[in-house]
Amino acid sequence: MDKKKKLVTLDTNLLQEYWKERPKKETVEKLIFLSKQDEIDLVVTARIREDIPRKPLSDKINKLEELNIAETGSVTRLGCWVLGRDSLGDQNFVDFFQEIIKDPEINLKNPPDWRDLDHLHAHYIQKRDLFLTWDNGILYFRDIFKNNFELIIQKPEEFLKGLRG
Repeated sequence: MDKKKKLVTLDTNLLQEYWKERPKKETVEKLIFLSKQDEIDLVVTARIREDIPRKPLSDKINKLEELNIAETGSVTRLGCWVLGRDSLGDQNFVDFFQEIIKDPEINLKNPPDWRDLDHLHAHYIQKRDLFLTWDNGILYFRDIFKNNFELIIQKPEEFLKGLRG
């Protein structure tokens, strides 16, 4: 029986670790290897361009194909969208995110911002399987997003461990 290839969206912080040759680079290399072996489908959303606007890292975005990582569209947002690439979003998703982020019981040092929302939102409307991140602000809400939108958000190490298990 054939396994369905997982559709995996990478958060920007994974590529930053990879490109800056930080300690977690090896984890990203494993994901790239799986993509090159056609075991998983790796993408980033176009919002990566707002996350990494300056050279030299911004130049590396244009070479994602060499890593077997595709760049998908994002959600339409005034000031940073491309006709034919980006899609209209789901207002329920946006409203939900804005409500949970305002919850007075949430005491996050670095809560998710509009770019984080756009990455998750694009992942959601594209019906991808898994969103990988090291962003604690996003990880903080993973159970809430799973329960309300069936989004699976994991650290890359969790995903890789699950493949071996």
